[in-house]
Amino acid sequence: MSLPTSDKSTVTKRDLATRVRLAIKPKIKLHQAEVTELITHTLDAIRDSLSKGQTVELRNFGVFKIETRKQRVGRNPKNPEVDIQIPERSVVKFRAGKEMKELLSKNSASNPDASSDPFV
Repeated sequence: MSLPTSDKSTVTKRDLATRVRLAIKPKIKLHQAEVTELITHTLDAIRDSLSKGQTVELRNFGVFKIETRKQRVGRNPKNPEVDIQIPERSVVKFRAGKEMKELLSKNSASNPDASSDPFV
Protein backbone atom coordinates (compact mmCIF):
# COMPACT_ATOMS: atom_id res chain seq x y z
CA MET A 1 0.00 0.00 0.00
CA SER A 2 1.40 3.39 -0.91
CA LEU A 3 1.62 6.32 1.43
CA PRO A 4 -1.03 9.01 0.97
CA THR A 5 0.12 12.02 -1.00
CA SER A 6 1.28 15.01 1.02
CA ASP A 7 -0.78 17.47 -1.08
CA LYS A 8 -3.96 16.00 0.42
CA SER A 9 -5.34 18.41 3.02
CA THR A 10 -7.32 15.84 5.02
CA VAL A 11 -5.84 12.84 6.80
CA THR A 12 -8.32 10.01 7.33
CA LYS A 13 -8.15 7.27 9.96
CA ARG A 14 -6.97 4.92 7.23
CA ASP A 15 -4.18 7.33 6.22
CA LEU A 16 -3.16 7.69 9.84
CA ALA A 17 -3.10 3.90 10.33
CA THR A 18 -0.89 3.52 7.24
CA ARG A 19 1.53 6.15 8.51
CA VAL A 20 1.71 4.62 11.97
CA ARG A 21 2.19 1.10 10.57
CA LEU A 22 5.04 2.26 8.33
CA ALA A 23 6.61 4.27 11.15
CA ILE A 24 6.74 1.27 13.53
CA LYS A 25 7.32 -1.44 10.89
CA PRO A 26 11.01 -2.16 11.68
CA LYS A 27 10.30 -2.52 15.42
CA ILE A 28 6.81 -4.02 15.59
CA LYS A 29 5.06 -5.99 12.87
CA LEU A 30 1.35 -5.22 12.89
CA HIS A 31 -1.20 -5.59 10.13
CA GLN A 32 -3.05 -2.55 8.83
CA ALA A 33 -6.30 -3.78 10.41
CA GLU A 34 -4.63 -4.13 13.83
CA VAL A 35 -3.24 -0.60 13.69
CA THR A 36 -6.65 0.72 12.61
CA GLU A 37 -8.30 -1.13 15.51
CA LEU A 38 -5.73 0.31 17.94
CA ILE A 39 -6.40 3.85 16.68
CA THR A 40 -10.16 3.26 16.93
CA HIS A 41 -9.85 2.09 20.54
CA THR A 42 -7.66 5.09 21.39
CA LEU A 43 -10.16 7.53 19.90
CA ASP A 44 -13.03 5.72 21.65
CA ALA A 45 -11.23 6.07 25.00
CA ILE A 46 -10.71 9.80 24.40
CA ARG A 47 -14.37 10.21 23.40
CA ASP A 48 -15.61 8.27 26.44
CA SER A 49 -13.46 10.32 28.81
CA LEU A 50 -14.71 13.58 27.31
CA SER A 51 -18.32 12.42 27.49
CA LYS A 52 -17.81 11.88 31.24
CA GLY A 53 -16.57 15.46 31.57
CA GLN A 54 -12.93 14.49 32.02
CA THR A 55 -10.03 16.40 30.48
CA VAL A 56 -7.70 14.39 28.22
CA GLU A 57 -4.10 15.55 28.31
CA LEU A 58 -1.59 14.10 25.86
CA ARG A 59 1.84 15.44 26.81
CA ASN A 60 3.60 17.40 24.07
CA PHE A 61 0.53 17.03 21.83
CA GLY A 62 -2.29 18.91 23.50
CA VAL A 63 -5.29 18.96 25.82
CA PHE A 64 -8.90 18.14 24.98
CA LYS A 65 -11.51 19.49 27.37
CA ILE A 66 -15.22 20.15 27.52
CA GLU A 67 -16.42 23.75 27.78
CA THR A 68 -19.95 25.10 27.89
CA ARG A 69 -21.08 27.69 25.38
CA LYS A 70 -23.55 30.12 26.88
CA GLN A 71 -27.02 30.62 25.49
CA ARG A 72 -27.07 33.40 22.92
CA VAL A 73 -29.22 35.15 20.36
CA GLY A 74 -28.66 34.26 16.72
CA ARG A 75 -29.98 35.43 13.38
CA ASN A 76 -31.54 33.45 10.57
CA PRO A 77 -29.58 34.35 7.41
CA LYS A 78 -32.72 33.94 5.31
CA ASN A 79 -34.76 36.20 7.58
CA PRO A 80 -32.38 38.46 9.60
CA GLU A 81 -35.23 40.34 11.31
CA VAL A 82 -36.13 37.24 13.33
CA ASP A 83 -34.08 36.51 16.47
CA ILE A 84 -33.61 32.89 17.48
CA GLN A 85 -32.36 31.57 20.80
CA ILE A 86 -29.35 29.30 20.52
CA PRO A 87 -29.35 27.08 23.62
CA GLU A 88 -26.41 26.47 25.94
CA ARG A 89 -24.34 23.47 24.87
CA SER A 90 -21.14 21.62 25.59
CA VAL A 91 -18.30 21.68 23.05
CA VAL A 92 -14.88 20.06 22.84
CA LYS A 93 -11.96 22.48 22.91
CA PHE A 94 -8.39 21.61 21.96
CA ARG A 95 -5.31 23.46 23.13
CA ALA A 96 -2.02 22.53 21.44
CA GLY A 97 0.90 21.42 23.57
CA LYS A 98 4.29 23.10 23.67
CA GLU A 99 6.01 20.86 21.10
CA MET A 100 3.11 21.11 18.66
CA LYS A 101 3.03 24.91 18.97
CA GLU A 102 6.77 25.05 18.30
CA LEU A 103 6.48 22.71 15.31
CA LEU A 104 3.59 24.68 13.84
CA SER A 105 5.31 28.04 14.30
CA LYS A 106 8.57 26.68 12.82
CA ASN A 107 6.75 25.24 9.80
CA SER A 108 4.69 28.35 9.15
CA ALA A 109 7.75 30.59 9.44
CA SER A 110 9.99 28.49 7.18
CA ASN A 111 7.50 27.68 4.41
CA PRO A 112 3.89 28.79 4.66
CA ASP A 113 2.78 26.67 1.65
CA ALA A 114 4.32 23.32 2.63
CA SER A 115 2.80 21.04 5.22
CA SER A 116 5.30 19.09 7.26
CA ASP A 117 4.52 15.47 7.95
CA PRO A 118 6.49 13.84 10.79
CA PHE A 119 5.53 10.34 9.51
CA VAL A 120 7.05 10.76 6.05
